[in-house]
Amino acid sequence: MAVSLETMLEALEEILEEGMSVPLSGGKRVVDVDQARDIIDDIRINLPQEILQAKAIAQDKAQIMSKAHKEAEEIVRRAEERARHLIDKEEIVFKANEKAKEITQSAHTQAQQLKATVTKYCDNILEQTQEQLQKSFTEVKLVKDNLKK
Repeated sequence: MAVSLETMLEALEEILEEGMSVPLSGGKRVVDVDQARDIIDDIRINLPQEILQAKAIAQDKAQIMSKAHKEAEEIVRRAEERARHLIDKEEIVFKANEKAKEITQSAHTQAQQLKATVTKYCDNILEQTQEQLQKSFTEVKLVKDNLKK
């Protein structure tokens, strides 16, 4: 079972604390050098593993951040595309409404022109009919007057 660096440092600190004080040395202690060296060797052996784990964690963080950034960019791109689509759709509806108004106005104008043309045509036909009837009435009256004579 691997011992953590923290545990090894605590053991080294304990060796230093348990060392015998040397009188009149200003706080110096005598420690078991072999035991201290063994712990330092264990630290050296395990230190690269701890550093590799830290690097792996940092790399995982970088990959997660990169992935999150890419996903965020994709979400923004899709939102912008959706917005453009809605704007285009709105523009199409606006243009369709404008075209419908143009067609309606054109149809209304054509209907008015057609009504005026039909009214004028009917008026002409009725006037011709009236003139024809007037001539016929005049001829009938003439024939009637001639018969009485």
